[in-house]
Amino acid sequence: AALNILKLALNSPPVFNPVLSFWAKKGEQYEERIYFEDAQGGQGDEYLRFRLDELSLETMPNGTPIALGDSVLITIRVVDPTRILFEFGPAGLTFNPLDPAELDLKYEEADDDFNEDGVVDQEDDDIEDILAIWRQENPGDDFIKLGSIVFEPLEDIEAELLGFSRYAIAY
Repeated sequence: AALNILKLALNSPPVFNPVLSFWAKKGEQYEERIYFEDAQGGQGDEYLRFRLDELSLETMPNGTPIALGDSVLITIRVVDPTRILFEFGPAGLTFNPLDPAELDLKYEEADDDFNEDGVVDQEDDDIEDILAIWRQENPGDDFIKLGSIVFEPLEDIEAELLGFSRYAIAY
């Protein structure tokens, strides 16, 4: 079966900061966010939160270990403004499996008709039970399901990341 990446509702607000870039230095903590716009076009509700701990950074894309104090430019971008799909770079950056990066995605702006059959019903509730964050190593590759924690009342999904690629909420 094909992977179904969640769509945002037609009336969802635009993304406030669809591209986020920051320098991350090993030895420091980071918590960066992408937001939706509010009604005035300013920063609104949180869409994505990405966290790094002091020792999360492991190796550069070329395999070189990242030493304490070394920095890397991290970029997170919305791939498709209609779907919950993000690309993280630099591709190939890896994280410490004992202290992985953390990704937190909100799906409260998703279309509640998850299966796109025109009706919000029990099937959609059942789909919500199996939502997860999925990883795609390279565009065109298959997506791989990550161990995810879903907080349905908050419409929030979290996963630990061991490397950079593309990530989506899907079923």
